[in-house]
Amino acid sequence: MKNNKTSLSNELFIPIINYIKSKKFDEALVLLEKLSDQNPNIINSFKGSIYLNKKDWENSLYYYQKISNEEKNFKILNNIGFCLFKLGRFTEASTKYKQSIDYNNTFIPAYENLIISYKLIGNYELSIKYILQALNLMPNNQKLKNYLIDICNYYKPKIYENSIINTNDQISELDVLNKKNTLIQNSSIKNILGKSEEILKKNYTTFNYPETQIYRKNKLNLNCERHFGIFNKYKIIPKFCFSCYKVQITLNNVLDLLKLYFYFNNLNLEKNNIRKCMIELRKNVGGNYKGYLYASSINEAKNIEKIIKNDLINEKIILNKIEIKHGCTEYYDQYELYKNIDKDVTYEIYQKEWSDIEKEFDQKNLILENNKERIYINTLNKFSLPDYLIIKNWLLYAKIIGDNSYKEVFKFDIKTDHLSKTDIQNIQLRTENN
Repeated sequence: MKNNKTSLSNELFIPIINYIKSKKFDEALVLLEKLSDQNPNIINSFKGSIYLNKKDWENSLYYYQKISNEEKNFKILNNIGFCLFKLGRFTEASTKYKQSIDYNNTFIPAYENLIISYKLIGNYELSIKYILQALNLMPNNQKLKNYLIDICNYYKPKIYENSIINTNDQISELDVLNKKNTLIQNSSIKNILGKSEEILKKNYTTFNYPETQIYRKNKLNLNCERHFGIFNKYKIIPKFCFSCYKVQITLNNVLDLLKLYFYFNNLNLEKNNIRKCMIELRKNVGGNYKGYLYASSINEAKNIEKIIKNDLINEKIILNKIEIKHGCTEYYDQYELYKNIDKDVTYEIYQKEWSDIEKEFDQKNLILENNKERIYINTLNKFSLPDYLIIKNWLLYAKIIGDNSYKEVFKFDIKTDHLSKTDIQNIQLRTENN
């Protein structure tokens, strides 16, 4: 009789499961209300899952937490952690992820979530600890490898028996160009790139690291994802962006981009301004190789432009163009006046009601909550494994577009698996359009 009741109970949930599979979440919730006299743990588990899929983190957390402790398995604990993470409660989330791993120490999603949580609150050693544990389970998991490579941008890991960490340590010791008042020679670049490649081969280490931008960051959070989110949804420019300026350097070839990268490593500015070097992947944006320095005022940007212009001439880095730009290019089509760098255009463009729109966006997307525990630190100003892997992507880019300047400093084969297929297609489209 008991088995018949269990079978009948399971059959009652089949339509709900089908609704969830079809993403008809509201219909599933209606049916669940009709089955409220059934097993409360199962009901709460379904509701937690549905609200998770609806990205209603608070309701999802509420129902998952109502499940009795005896019925909270490793997947439910991981989902509770995920809800807490989305609510900006990273420390609490990490506790739940660890509990999930305690229940099932082979559950990789919990490891991945825990790694990210520790990374965001600046606990890099614990993040590394769980990366290495997870890699023992899945040695070829590229996502885990890339988490470890990313950390090397901010933190020098302690000594571990790990090929990625060992490779990073050995490459970091090659930073012969990190010296003041030293002209960046082609021969020096060739030497450091050649030795880096030999280290990779010696350690039998392969990578699939798709990043294409090298940053040098300070503790300032530019929050660009938030600003673009507001602009893309409402077509308004966030208030913060009116105080954002950048010195943009456009270069003709990858060799000059490499020189600019090493110059940025040596550059000492009073505010340690955020800067980056990159290849251009956007289809409708001109210029292939670019460097940026960010400033919070037009006067600061002009001062930076003056300093680096003289330096780059002395370094014999050939500039295609150096200019000051206001915020992001994406804003210009919508607000042409925003291009103006000679006067403050904030009050000519920014409308009073935009402030309420920004507040509503921040509340809905939990922007403030997600920044309470998050730690922002300076990147290491040093040649490293992630830098070298990104540079290899630049060299591949140069090879694809027919820029042969890379041959002056790199003689090894450049494989096409270092960039994503989408990036390679975009590069090829840019080449065809040009």
